Amino acid sequence: MEPSFIADNKVVALAIGSVAFLSTLYVYRKTRPSAVLPPGPPQAPVVGNLFQLPKEQPWLKYAEWAEQYGESYLAKEWEMIPTSG
Repeated sequence: MEPSFIADNKVVALAIGSVAFLSTLYVYRKTRPSAVLPPGPPQAPVVGNLFQLPKEQPWLKYAEWAEQYGESYLAKEWEMIPTSG
């Protein structure tokens, strides 16, 4: 066996392991019973509602969502949940 063959096998094994881990994580997150969360706008993975917010005056979008979903609603930005007092 040549060293490059061993290195290639390690890269393939790492890639397969990564795909298996991410697939398992995805299935786990989609099938587990989730907490009862308030309604809210649809979210994209990881970035949440970030791209739905305008760069200027984002509070107007929050006010629109409050009218649509009620005073308590779920909106995420980068997997963080902004809160209001």
